[in-house]
Amino acid sequence: MLRRSHKKSRRGCLECKRRHVKCDEGRPVCVLCTMSGRTCRYACESPQDNPSTPNTPKSGPNSTSSVPSISPLAIASVSNPSWATFPNAETQQSSPALDEPLNMNHMELLIHTTLDKDVFSLGSHDTNYLTNVTNGLRISLESSYLLHQVLAFSARHLAFLHPERADIYLYQAVSLQTRAVSLFNASWNGIDESNCVAMLLFSSILGHHILADTLAKRDAGGLDAFMIHFVHCLDIQKGVHTIARTAWPLLMESELENILSWSSQYTSRIPIGNHCQQVKELINKAEGLTEEENEACHEAIRYLQVGFDAVHAEKEEEYGNRFHMIPSWILLVPPALRGLFVAKRREALVLLAYYALLLHHGRYLWQIGDAGLFILCIVEDYLGTEWAHWLKYLREEVNKTLLV
Repeated sequence: MLRRSHKKSRRGCLECKRRHVKCDEGRPVCVLCTMSGRTCRYACESPQDNPSTPNTPKSGPNSTSSVPSISPLAIASVSNPSWATFPNAETQQSSPALDEPLNMNHMELLIHTTLDKDVFSLGSHDTNYLTNVTNGLRISLESSYLLHQVLAFSARHLAFLHPERADIYLYQAVSLQTRAVSLFNASWNGIDESNCVAMLLFSSILGHHILADTLAKRDAGGLDAFMIHFVHCLDIQKGVHTIARTAWPLLMESELENILSWSSQYTSRIPIGNHCQQVKELINKAEGLTEEENEACHEAIRYLQVGFDAVHAEKEEEYGNRFHMIPSWILLVPPALRGLFVAKRREALVLLAYYALLLHHGRYLWQIGDAGLFILCIVEDYLGTEWAHWLKYLREEVNKTLLV
């Protein structure tokens, strides 16, 4: 069998050379070694000089046996996709004021976090917002990665509120988020009761941040360009989900128990409505799907219907809100469906269009805006008229709102 050729990397790490794979030459740790948890060394380094050997999780009564040997979010700090999020963000010159441990720019972000309830809101009216934020900031004082991510998300919100200064705030958001992920990966040594809350808060806010960035994408290239960002968003959310799943027993004994129990019950609901009936029929008729892929599609449809049920519910709920499924669906997408998205399988794109309708219901939220309409349009353009039948219901629902 012929081996796939690749351009040799003369300055690649020793591990990639041993495996005969192309190294990206990233230092101190290359991408492939980070993803696979291998020790990354370069020819000019001694083992003592290289910090890349993954930490071994602590053992003890409060540790979990299934904790990965490297951070589930490690890849984010290496690839640093945030620089590609906004065209003008990387053109900002590095400012000494932004690189200091603490400065007035950070104070502005901190004050904004405490005063503006919309920063972390998904349309709910949180009467305990100040108390919750205060508790979160208290925890972040002991976990610098969490504090940096809180400030990054605050900067992201300010960029939305002040378009005339968006470049400045986006630069802050990218810088702080990059630093947050780096600090998180450097501190990763497993999850225990002392850090489980901070790690979940960090990963959740990071997930919301990446989702907001993804939904703001308007690159040239239509669906092909958007799907690159969307799949990357799914990969980040997988890391978030891994952290939550690993820490779940500990979190159920923390101050987050009430909201996490509600969220778990919410995503486990039996669907009521029939908004997704047509896409169910499409998946049932689809040819060439494996059993795993078929089940993944139906699982995603079930979550979507739970989301539509909440959107059309008459009353708001105690802990969550009617748009809770918007970030949750991205988090819960089965791995097999991710593969269908990568392949741009037509049936999976129709599923994405249904998610776009769910997004459109939340169009007044700052993280979402017109993302639902945009995604529906690029899916329609990609699939063409022969698939218009399967998208007709979605277009009619969106048009109803545009006429109001």
